[in-house]
Amino acid sequence: MKVVETGYKLDLHIHSVYSRGKDHGKVSYNTLENIATLAEKLNDQKVQLCALTDHDAFNFDIYKALKEYEIKDHSILKVFPGVEFSVEFEGDAENVVVHVIAVFDDSDESKIQNIENVLQGTDGKPIYDRHMAFSEEKFLSILRNIDLDTILIAHQKGTLTSKVAKKSDANTVGEEKFQEFLYTDFFEAYEFKNKKNEIFNKSYVFSNGVEEDLRFVTGSDCHDWRFYPQEDGKDTSEFCYTYVKCLPTFRGLVMAVTDYRRIKTVNSFFNPAELFLPEIKMVINGIEKTIPLSRGLNVIIGDNSIGKSLLLHKLTNYIKKKDRLLKTKVITGYDNYLKENCVEIVSQIEENQIFSFDMQGEVRDKFEQEKINSDDFLKRFYPAPISSDAYKEIVQRELNKIYSYLNEKFILDDLEDNLGSFPILSSDIETAESLTFVGNVNKNNKKFEAFSKVSTDIITITEKIKSVQEGNWLDTEDKEELERIKNELLKISDKYEKKANGVAAENTKIGLFHTVISGFKQRYQTSVSDAQKRLSDYTESLDHAVDKIVELRVRRKQNVKPDINIEKVSIEIQTNQVFEYQFNSRLNILAFDTEYVMDLFSRNFKTNVRKSVFDMTRQELCDSIPYYEGAASGALDEIKRRIQTTLDDDFSCKFTITQQGMDRTKELSSGFNAKIYFDLLSYENDHKGIYIIDQPEDNISQKAIHEYLLQRFKVMGERRQVLIVTHNPQFIVNLDVDNVIFLGKNEKGIIVQSGALEYKDDEYSMLDIISTHVEGGLDTLKRRWKRYEKNSKVSDI
Repeated sequence: MKVVETGYKLDLHIHSVYSRGKDHGKVSYNTLENIATLAEKLNDQKVQLCALTDHDAFNFDIYKALKEYEIKDHSILKVFPGVEFSVEFEGDAENVVVHVIAVFDDSDESKIQNIENVLQGTDGKPIYDRHMAFSEEKFLSILRNIDLDTILIAHQKGTLTSKVAKKSDANTVGEEKFQEFLYTDFFEAYEFKNKKNEIFNKSYVFSNGVEEDLRFVTGSDCHDWRFYPQEDGKDTSEFCYTYVKCLPTFRGLVMAVTDYRRIKTVNSFFNPAELFLPEIKMVINGIEKTIPLSRGLNVIIGDNSIGKSLLLHKLTNYIKKKDRLLKTKVITGYDNYLKENCVEIVSQIEENQIFSFDMQGEVRDKFEQEKINSDDFLKRFYPAPISSDAYKEIVQRELNKIYSYLNEKFILDDLEDNLGSFPILSSDIETAESLTFVGNVNKNNKKFEAFSKVSTDIITITEKIKSVQEGNWLDTEDKEELERIKNELLKISDKYEKKANGVAAENTKIGLFHTVISGFKQRYQTSVSDAQKRLSDYTESLDHAVDKIVELRVRRKQNVKPDINIEKVSIEIQTNQVFEYQFNSRLNILAFDTEYVMDLFSRNFKTNVRKSVFDMTRQELCDSIPYYEGAASGALDEIKRRIQTTLDDDFSCKFTITQQGMDRTKELSSGFNAKIYFDLLSYENDHKGIYIIDQPEDNISQKAIHEYLLQRFKVMGERRQVLIVTHNPQFIVNLDVDNVIFLGKNEKGIIVQSGALEYKDDEYSMLDIISTHVEGGLDTLKRRWKRYEKNSKVSDI
């Protein structure tokens, strides 16, 4: 087994009869003869990693007996040697005894056999230098004499938030000493048993910001194997097991207890529903090579120009060529390299299996070239655009009232200006015996336009209803109801269309009448005297003036200044929460009312205009429009056009990103981009597939990698399979990857070595490979491993 496929159930706190020095008769059943009982109980609970950890004692025979079940048909994969030490520490107020579980490396059996000799004196009792306990100095001395790599887990049965610490717990030493334990990594983990304590411990961890320093595991503390996993026959609590993500080895266990993400009380380290590539099959020099892949984080490392990027591109069948990001020349070079080195990549990742593929430098380029603003990746997070039609219609309706009022006002102003003048005839003019044409019959174009508009507007509404009916989400009964409404509206539309046609027919008749009368009048005028003509013209002019004045008075009275009244309408922002970001779909304005309608005019007038638009003449309106050089007759159309542009802009949909109340949209071309990009990648759930990235460390500072980028990739690794090419040790050891693939070259050609960080066999150790071939890898590994001289050099771990 080279990679971890699932978490393993763990219990490192089980007592045998050799704890009788402190537990007396409680452990009397737990003898070598009854080891099969414990093995069966562990198998029933499907425990895979375990240890017998007796109080200040160790017995090789009973350890070896349980270890025999590793090769039997049982769940047990690994039994570790261990001891529960009683260690006296100098506390804040007084010295206190803390129980510390020490789990040892099981690779050197001769040193394991010697553990009990180191622990006890010639009388067979523990070599305490305190009352029933070891001093801290004695404890560390014993560990050095045992000379095995060690994991230390402190007893912490009570919650860290409890006001009163429980006996033998790590926090009995007081807050100052406990903080020293944390920040010097004195213990790899802290043990609790009661599941109810888990939530309180997590609360303490996150409220104090010590996620990286404080790790918890559970232990049964079983004292009677017959009742396992209960402590004894009186224990009725439900034991909560810990699962660890590691290979079933001591080195694997060390890796697990030094990263809290590898420890859970549920076995949920990988997403079982996600697409993944189980292995990479290659043929090198005619020999088939299979590289197992983890469902989580897989890192590809190796020397420069060895073919790391090539592997990603060949696995994806050069999918990037479709985006024109991979030149034909590069593809040809890759294929020639494989041929020259007798390498064939058999495995293939299909396009529909890929969540995203960021080749070297591509993430940086997306932001520097501002492609991210229109990139399909970001689009998927925004809610649907807000439809502004209904809101605009409310405003447009009020604007139309104003436009209609102004249009009529200007027409009436023109009529009044154009009334003209004519001479008054003297009273002694001869009486003319002739026909006089008086009165006027006008076409009713206004009525025709009104009826036509009603019919057309209703047709527009019915077309919108059709669009709604064609949607997939409408219930059948609602579609039927809309069909009924549509038919009723069409009836009304037909009615007003007929009215309009009637007015049009009447206008046609009036037109014909005017034509006939004009012709008759022209012929008549040729046969009458000048006096008769003057009288006839005077009478007609007088009647025409009277008609115009009356019409003006009536129309002035009818053209009432409109009452514009819109109660405030708020427009809700549609938001999609992703991680700590809000992706918003919104309009440029979030509310409007009567004042907004009038403000549309003010915004499109010159700044010094104070007169109300309702009181303006056509010329005054013309003079109020900035940079308008057209005729006054076109001023109303011009202001309508400008207001429409403003209205369309105000009611256009825009997309924004906010984080903790701060608008981050404008920052999409700064260094903030890489952070938000990887944040979103790590929390994306809707799109399945493998994430592939070549050198994510490009143009990102070491500090930024440590402070946020590693965390994003760790989250990502729990949700989907990730393939990474990197040269940065942080992306290997600190990221705590699940699988490392090393590409190298020797005299025989290309070599491939792979496995989890903790993997080691007779041919190679992954930690040795990392420390040798990754610049800074050795230093990073040293920081990962613990203190107290528990190991002499990194490669021995």
